[in-house]
Amino acid sequence: MDRYRQIADLIKGFHKTGQTFFPVTVESVEGNTCTVNIDGLSISDVRLKATTTKTDNQVLLTPTVGSNVLVGSFSGDYNNLFVLMADEIDTIEITCKGQNLMQLLSQWLQTLSSAQVITPNGTGTFDPGTISQLNIIENSFKQIFK
Repeated sequence: MDRYRQIADLIKGFHKTGQTFFPVTVESVEGNTCTVNIDGLSISDVRLKATTTKTDNQVLLTPTVGSNVLVGSFSGDYNNLFVLMADEIDTIEITCKGQNLMQLLSQWLQTLSSAQVITPNGTGTFDPGTISQLNIIENSFKQIFK
């Protein structure tokens, strides 16, 4: 039996039991899609959002490789599988009106780090400890956001 027939049979089996979604393990992530494993069978091109088109307004939650996700199908076949829910998220990408949240946070923190402060005694900058803390905050955001 070929691979696609196996996938179709698995999905049909889930429909017979009333399931409209089923648990799988993430093998790899490829941009807006991932490859998952169910019962030893690898299934690629599983959508991480409604479409694989990159837009100026999107939220992309990327699951951690090796974690469990729930997968469903728009049409009941293997061509339209998508991730419904993930146990573990590796990164989050938020873009709204073409503006990426992580890029904006980085620009803001870098601007703040290099800002000059005007006081009655003259012009100065933030002390090195504050700048170090801002860099730590930026790096922490980069671990979460993409």
